[in-house]
Amino acid sequence: MSYIPDYPFPKLEYGETLNVAPGIYWVRMPLPFALDHVNLWLLEDGNGWTVIDTGYNVDEIKRIWSSAINDIAPAAPIKRTIVTHFHPDHLGLAGWFEEKYGATLWMTYAEWLQGHVAVSETVTHNFDRWIEFYRDNGAPDEMTAGFKEVRAAFQDPWYRLPETVKRIQDNERINIGGRTWQIITGGGHSHEHASLWCEDLNVLISGDQILPRISSNISLWYTEPDGNPLRHYFESFKKYRHLPRDVLVLPSHDYPFRGLHDRLDDLRSHHQLRLDAALKVCAEPQTAAEVIPSLFSRKIGVFEFGFAIGETLAHLNYLVDNGSLTRRRDEDDIIRYRRVA
Repeated sequence: MSYIPDYPFPKLEYGETLNVAPGIYWVRMPLPFALDHVNLWLLEDGNGWTVIDTGYNVDEIKRIWSSAINDIAPAAPIKRTIVTHFHPDHLGLAGWFEEKYGATLWMTYAEWLQGHVAVSETVTHNFDRWIEFYRDNGAPDEMTAGFKEVRAAFQDPWYRLPETVKRIQDNERINIGGRTWQIITGGGHSHEHASLWCEDLNVLISGDQILPRISSNISLWYTEPDGNPLRHYFESFKKYRHLPRDVLVLPSHDYPFRGLHDRLDDLRSHHQLRLDAALKVCAEPQTAAEVIPSLFSRKIGVFEFGFAIGETLAHLNYLVDNGSLTRRRDEDDIIRYRRVA
């Protein structure tokens, strides 16, 4: 039986809010990409409010936040922001919340540090390490040149990162509005992504770790060329298997849904198909760039290339680690993958 998510709520337009559980409001925000939205959450927290993920640094999202907060919480303070991971559609406005509302930032330490690295690269437009990494893996010149142009075109996706952070850790329990929320960390999409689970409400705020329809990008980065992010992603599934089958999942993209366990099975099958395709094409030596068409049926343009080659490398390294492929830098200084006979 194929996986079909159960969406219990109506669709929201940008800027609309909806009370999805006691004390939890869903705020749907626009993004300037093909993935054109992000879901953010406003939680009642005693005499104030907690924001889960902040949104991308654009004026439209700031205006929507100001309007939503004025409608829902006009007299109560925004006490803190809890950010699932460092990507700018999540961390982008943490500094704005600190500056405008005095909200303190809570997130895992690895994600906070990675955010500072990413901001530094964006501010300096220094993407040389990325370009070198992609060239090592067979990227054609038009893609590396285009990647640099695409990245340079992003103007300050993070407003300003707070200089201090309140660290949250795996399995930690925190109180939000008199209810206990458990932190569940996982790798793959980012290094120490944090989801939040409330047993009392039977609600999981999953961030980007578990999405109902699209698969989270699981990519290898130049900072860890021998890494195995796909294995870390699969390992995180074990933590979610302990949650009730009927848990209400509040994801960062698409819509709130039920059907967590079936979605985990579906995601595992999705990645297995890509692993099988990569293994098949590597019967002959292949660069990661050459493997991309076997994993992605759609045309990959300059904007998508960084995501596509990163995800391809994640699958190839998984197969190297389990002994199915070898990885070697050839005489032309390009890395190729070969199936083990």
